[in-house]
Amino acid sequence: MGDELVVASNRGPISWSRDDGGELVPSRGFGGLVTALAGVMQDEPGAWVSLALSDDDRAVAAEHPDQPFTVEADGSSFTLRLLDAGDHYQAYYNEVANRLLWFTIHQLWGEPYEPSGVGWPPQWQDYQRVNEQVAQAVVAEDGDEVYLQDYHLMTAGLHVRQAQPDVALLHYIHTPWVQPAYLRRLPDPLSDRVLRGLLAADVVAFSSPAWCEAFRRCAAEALGAAIEDTDVVLDGRRTHVSDFVLGVDADDLASSAASDEVATAGDDLDAELDGRKLILRVDRSDLSKNILRGLLAYELLLERHPEHRGGVWHYAHLNPSRQDVAEYRDYLQACQQAGERIQERFGESALTVYVGDDYPRAVAALQRSDVLLANPVADGTNLVAKEGPALNDRAGVLILSPSAGAADVMAEGALLVNPYDVEAQAEALHRALTMDDEERATRARLLDAAARRGGPLEWFAAQRSTLAAAVARR
Repeated sequence: MGDELVVASNRGPISWSRDDGGELVPSRGFGGLVTALAGVMQDEPGAWVSLALSDDDRAVAAEHPDQPFTVEADGSSFTLRLLDAGDHYQAYYNEVANRLLWFTIHQLWGEPYEPSGVGWPPQWQDYQRVNEQVAQAVVAEDGDEVYLQDYHLMTAGLHVRQAQPDVALLHYIHTPWVQPAYLRRLPDPLSDRVLRGLLAADVVAFSSPAWCEAFRRCAAEALGAAIEDTDVVLDGRRTHVSDFVLGVDADDLASSAASDEVATAGDDLDAELDGRKLILRVDRSDLSKNILRGLLAYELLLERHPEHRGGVWHYAHLNPSRQDVAEYRDYLQACQQAGERIQERFGESALTVYVGDDYPRAVAALQRSDVLLANPVADGTNLVAKEGPALNDRAGVLILSPSAGAADVMAEGALLVNPYDVEAQAEALHRALTMDDEERATRARLLDAAARRGGPLEWFAAQRSTLAAAVARR
């Protein structure tokens, strides 16, 4: 056998950029997936298979064609297989993964016109080719356990299973899942292949029991699979479907919060706050994050409750996401235009919409927020809703959508609000700003404890135990 563990994902734990001398320099990535698995891969022998996302990544991939290599960055060491998908990447990533699939599993289609159902076959072929490329790299590692990650690789499991019939295989979907009626927005051949690809695994994992139940129903209605308790049985193969709570990496967060970069960013934020209360959101500029309705709710707050004018600052820290997809570009532009209108109405100092990638500033803002708004229309977990309370030192209030997977464990301490109801969100903001200290402190303690449930090592250990049990029941 080769490496014991093999992880495969679209985005790997390392990205590259060139320094002033033109040399390629690695740096550890951020985001929920990397945060969750990076620590595990430091303690276990294993390899991480991923795709080159930039020209610099592709230059590194060309230096290591079809070969694993070891890289160190920011105190972490990884054995990687970095793949260049070439001309197939555009359709695989932007058209299928982040449009056809993402819009479906987050229920974002603008009916009755979308999805049109036209022009998908060649794009779908590219998606499957990239999935097969990833699967071949996974098989080449010859590991004992394979952990496929997310919606980018939903057909890779079929190829892995065919090449390694006895391998222990888990596929974790970090997004929500939909009921059968909404899955039918996809063409039948596509949804059939997706479901069969996932059911090639011994375990299909989600972040919420609701997504598990929806997936089982899809398998039963679309494929005629049998449901036996929490398992799906199709063509003689049994797949266990389970949810796993993912909490924060407390040590990693504490290390980040103690850095000089975060301290400097905090000083800058304190100067901008100038004694005001901070309403914060930290999100990717993704349609599912519901940024626009959050901005409208803040505008309505200032309109309905003039006593807050001049006493609050709304800072929206947005990491630009998938700007190669037209809908994402249009959405970010709509958010920026709403921000400009709010500034015109209530003054530039009332709101800042920051668009960029500044992790230290995001951490410093989460430490200082009086109110954290996380109102997605659908979200697999929403780690920011957990990282905020774990970092915060001001008994900050969390306003949370029940459509986020995090709500399963954070609901008791949060203010839950309908993500489509702007009026309710505005009133939740007012309530959070005027909440008495005792209630804030009580809720903050509940949120902090809930955020730490299922830290990355605990989260992965639960998956590993579940996978071992599923393999034993074959």
